[in-house]
Amino acid sequence: MQDNPSSCPPAFDEREDKPMQRAILAFLLYEFPKQLTREELRYAVDSGKGKEIRRAVRCLDVTGLVWCEGDFVLPTLAARHFDWLELS
Repeated sequence: MQDNPSSCPPAFDEREDKPMQRAILAFLLYEFPKQLTREELRYAVDSGKGKEIRRAVRCLDVTGLVWCEGDFVLPTLAARHFDWLELS
C-alpha cells in the first residue's frame, strides 16, 4: 500500500531536496515516453548524488508525481498533464 501523500517524512520537507526533485521530474517529463531506469536517471542527473536522488525519487513517488515499477521511473499522468498546462 502506498504512503499517505499528506504525510511525507520530515526529510522530504527539507529545502535542499527541492532542486533535486525539480531536476528529476523535469528530466523525466522531457524524456517521456522513454522509460528510464533509476541508474539512467542517476547518471543523467548527477551520478555523485545517489542518496539524494533516491530520496527525491521516493518523495516524488509518495506524492504521486512519478510511478516506480521495478527499476523504471516514469512521470505520472497527473505530472504530465500539469506540465502540459504550462502552469509552472
